[in-house]
Amino acid sequence: MPRRPRVMSSNGIYHIILRSVNQHLIFEEDSDYQKFLYILSDCKMKYDIKVYAYCLMDNHIHLLLSAPADKLSVFFQSMGTRFVRWYNIKYMRSGHLFQDRFHSIPIESEKAFLTTMLYIHDNPVNAAMCRYPAEYRWSSFNAYYGQNNSLIDPSLADRIVGNRDTLHKFFSLATYNSTDELFASDHKKPKFFLTDEKALEIFRATTQMSSTNEVKALNKVQRNRLVCELRNKGFTEKQIARFLDISVTTVKRIIKMNP
Repeated sequence: MPRRPRVMSSNGIYHIILRSVNQHLIFEEDSDYQKFLYILSDCKMKYDIKVYAYCLMDNHIHLLLSAPADKLSVFFQSMGTRFVRWYNIKYMRSGHLFQDRFHSIPIESEKAFLTTMLYIHDNPVNAAMCRYPAEYRWSSFNAYYGQNNSLIDPSLADRIVGNRDTLHKFFSLATYNSTDELFASDHKKPKFFLTDEKALEIFRATTQMSSTNEVKALNKVQRNRLVCELRNKGFTEKQIARFLDISVTTVKRIIKMNP
């Protein structure tokens, strides 16, 4: 079935979502986040991109940016290729890391721009990774509160609301409320919830592995034993699938066979 043509923005502004294959962890260490931001910054200058907001989550990435229509795809191709090449060498793996095609949502109004910026910065809060957006290190939120961040162009947000103080009031008073199916499964919280950050700590302590990519060296018996052990430690089936890079169906089957 042919791909649906990408809907282009009339003003060149988009909300971009990059998701990993099978929800595989993209970022495990500070150096992973730092490398991605370095490549993003380099490609931003090369392809004449303006970045208004970003948030790097463990298995997906949000960007609010503007790009010339003829440079949007080549920008992401270049950025993704460079990061995946570095990531695969570091973690001694091969193959794809990101889903084949980035998702883009045209931002056609000032209200949509501000709402999207709010949503992006609230991602870590919605995922129970922190209490306030300012506490999260890997988003652009603090760039709007004086933090030096050469990646971010704050001028459009300031121009829309009039000044920085008014923007701060918007951040503090507004709430994001969307029924958009695109985001419906991003932050579902089970009754007992381990953030991926905490789960990664438990994974490393349990396995003595420095990276989830080392799981591929396990044989089936070892892998199945690890699935059950992580489940007993409070991991959700989806978390186990992401950490071990296997399907949720496989996780369910293993757990069912080892009650």
